Amino acid sequence: MDDTAIIRRRVRSNFTTLNNELIRDRRISWKALGILVFVLSLPDNWQLRLSHLSKEKEVGSGRDATRAGLKELQQAGYLCIQRERGECGKFVRTAWLVTDRPGDFELDPPRSDFPNAVNPTPDSP
Repeated sequence: MDDTAIIRRRVRSNFTTLNNELIRDRRISWKALGILVFVLSLPDNWQLRLSHLSKEKEVGSGRDATRAGLKELQQAGYLCIQRERGECGKFVRTAWLVTDRPGDFELDPPRSDFPNAVNPTPDSP
């Protein structure tokens, strides 16, 4: 028979509280969970960037690995990255929405700038 000892220390400062549902979500990998826990530990006004996240840990957290973890979080509903284009078509702003409970934010379906093809409205004759 195996014995297990879990040692918990009482923490009074510099800690993060998380819901166990998030921690036990089987849809995301350990990598994605680690990224999510790290991000949720940051102050609310923190500016997230892929370059910062990929350099935060020294082992196994290159840009591609971090990007893969972020993609998992997007697919599971913990992360939404919204990009805003300026008049020239270039990205001018990126907003990262992060939640500890999937489905907290409503996502707009992707749109194109093309007119409605089902019932097109003709231009002036």
